[in-house]
Amino acid sequence: MFRCIGVVLVVILSANLLLAAEENSLEERRRSNKLSRNTPNIYQVSMKEGVTYQLQTAIGYITTIDLPEEARKVFVGDAELFKIEVYGPQVIIKPATDYDDARTNLTIYTASGRLTFDVTVGDPDTADFVMDFRFPKKEAMVENEFKAQVEAKREELQKTFNEKEAKQEQKVQELSQKKFEEEMKTGAKSKRLQISKKQDNVQLTLLTLTEIGGKSYLRINIFNESEKEYEIQRVVLGKETLVRKGLFMEPEGFYPVTASTSMDKTLVSKKSYQTGLLCYPKVSLQKNEQLTLKVYGGNNPKPIEITKIPTQLD
Repeated sequence: MFRCIGVVLVVILSANLLLAAEENSLEERRRSNKLSRNTPNIYQVSMKEGVTYQLQTAIGYITTIDLPEEARKVFVGDAELFKIEVYGPQVIIKPATDYDDARTNLTIYTASGRLTFDVTVGDPDTADFVMDFRFPKKEAMVENEFKAQVEAKREELQKTFNEKEAKQEQKVQELSQKKFEEEMKTGAKSKRLQISKKQDNVQLTLLTLTEIGGKSYLRINIFNESEKEYEIQRVVLGKETLVRKGLFMEPEGFYPVTASTSMDKTLVSKKSYQTGLLCYPKVSLQKNEQLTLKVYGGNNPKPIEITKIPTQLD
């Protein structure tokens, strides 16, 4: 009786050892092949040369090697132990024997290189039914993908910042306009101008000239009719000396007038406009002088220019 119990214990112990060995074999294969498991017995594998992939088949089952490109040549070490069929990018392997210790090697050539396999037979629960090979992501591709994500995030943050800046600038403009209108009510004198100059689908218009105390306020409007944003880089007011050249008087030299404006570094959206004020001390001109406004912006080094700006309200 004790002998029978001993035999039973040996059988149970052997079965447990066999199961543990199969589980260890599966874990070892996963580590060796760096398998990414999707569903039971189906794996995604990174396609690399210089690696021997561990491939376990099962008697009565097929194993499919699914390649990202056509298999050009396929060689098996022992064709009597394993049956191989090739269908373009799919290579089908099936044990052709009942030996559970059958083993051989397999080599597949594709346009990208060579894949080598160590093929064995095992339990269906731990067999590889499908090995889905993928092209590996190159370091440059990973780096470019990371850079693209960083750039997209930077653009998102920049857009948020620009929107906040635009709202703040709009608020400043509204306060400036409100203050200007309040000062106008105190008896300030004003003159309607409506002088325009257009360049590259961007129009500069002088709206009004107002005098308050010893200062002049030139209200200007910039209308962007183009299909892209227009950045006002700087707004400059200055005197020009007129010199006779032949039959015509031409400007010579430009002497900036001390002026303040809120329009420098302002972004004008496409099909939109921006209105602002230019504040400067009252200007006196000689007979051969004129007052000129220059607006630099966009990618054009040449400014939008309006000459002969009035200095008197009469």
